[in-house]
Amino acid sequence: MAKRKLAPDQLLRKHEIALHTYVREQWEEIPRQIEVKLKSLKAWGFDLIFGLRGGEAAVFVSETERGRKVGEVYEEEGETFEIREIVKELPKGARIVVEVGLEDRRGVIHGYYRAPNDQETLLFTLPAAELLLAYFKKRRLHALIEAFHSSGLTTEFIRQRGTTGKPVPFENLPPKMRQALRVGRDVIRQHTHAGRFTLVYFGKNKDGDDRYVVTWLLPTIYLFDVDIAEKVDKSLAALG
Repeated sequence: MAKRKLAPDQLLRKHEIALHTYVREQWEEIPRQIEVKLKSLKAWGFDLIFGLRGGEAAVFVSETERGRKVGEVYEEEGETFEIREIVKELPKGARIVVEVGLEDRRGVIHGYYRAPNDQETLLFTLPAAELLLAYFKKRRLHALIEAFHSSGLTTEFIRQRGTTGKPVPFENLPPKMRQALRVGRDVIRQHTHAGRFTLVYFGKNKDGDDRYVVTWLLPTIYLFDVDIAEKVDKSLAALG
């Protein structure tokens, strides 16, 4: 069966929307690993622990909600763990790094503790989307949860309000929409160094509410930096 062609008015509408979809975009190489602060690990729901694993000195993580205490001994997946210290501040020269890759057709995050002597210990491996959504919920980043669409090496957010219609030219955009374009540009330039932000605005509906579609494509690895995630959430929430 032949595919149905778009009617002339539908094609014209697509053309208008394409011409009035405003883009902020930049693509530098996405790093294999980035360093994050200890507070980001906590934001994801993990405590960093120094202790014993199978009787040997080790560094590992435990889910914060489990409420582990110093001196506690427990078993997990057939291994014995003993908590000697719940880390409040990283030792000088130590770092937490994350790496995002594709495995089994989905984004996966690996978290590592890098000791001052550069020895690395794998802390966890999780589906990126699972950890992102869990920590967005924990941090009450509701705009990110609502707009979340998909996650691999990049993560896409789509936020839409109201029905589409005749798009508004750039020179007639309200201040709130212009501000969103500026923030989208600044986040990409200054923080993620790669990404794509688009905005098309259709004016207000009969109740005075804005109608728009915003998309944001960002490197997944940078969203595990809680400071960056909070900037993106605040920007999306400000659109109303």
